[in-house]
Amino acid sequence: MNWLVTLFLWVFRPALGLIILAGLFLSWVLKKKLPSVVFLKKLIFSYILLLILFALGTSFLNAWLWSQNSVSHYLLPPYTSITYILRYSWQHYLFEPVAIIIFAWLIFAGICFLNKKFENRFFYKEEKYLAALGILATAWPNCLLFLILVLFLGVLFHLFRIVFSSFLPKGARDTSFLTNPPHQTRLSLLYFWLPVALLVLLLGGIISKYFAINQFSI
Repeated sequence: MNWLVTLFLWVFRPALGLIILAGLFLSWVLKKKLPSVVFLKKLIFSYILLLILFALGTSFLNAWLWSQNSVSHYLLPPYTSITYILRYSWQHYLFEPVAIIIFAWLIFAGICFLNKKFENRFFYKEEKYLAALGILATAWPNCLLFLILVLFLGVLFHLFRIVFSSFLPKGARDTSFLTNPPHQTRLSLLYFWLPVALLVLLLGGIISKYFAINQFSI
């Protein structure tokens, strides 16, 4: 049973996230536009459904394997209270997927709240879906690294634009992102969600060592 869980957590799930994110990124680069919001919604729903189905499937398979073993079947009813197998399944197979889904929803809801409160000054309509998808794909705790890097690079890029603009001749400066209407004054993170999620999926194990992210493992 352990090899199946290991295969999913360390091979299948990261590979699936990599394929989805790489496909979205390549489509964006080649077509020069992001997929529609409707497509992103369906993609996130499908990803969440897959996480839940696998977590439930591994829980039931684990219980069946225990029932076939002459020793471990004593861990199941009627020899042991059903709460034991339920608690074991929750801890080993269900808790992490549920936690990452809830966390993705919180970030999604937070972006929606900020956009509504500040009249869409900060995020484009696709960003809440890209953020949620990046969190689901990078999993816990690397999703924390994903969010930190996106915010850091977004602020760094914004500061670079300001500094670069200050060195241009006054007539040539493009200060529209500072002076024009709200939709042009956003500190846009749009261009960072997908590439950073891919970076974390590929190099998260190395990068996390420098951010002490592993201490948040569950």
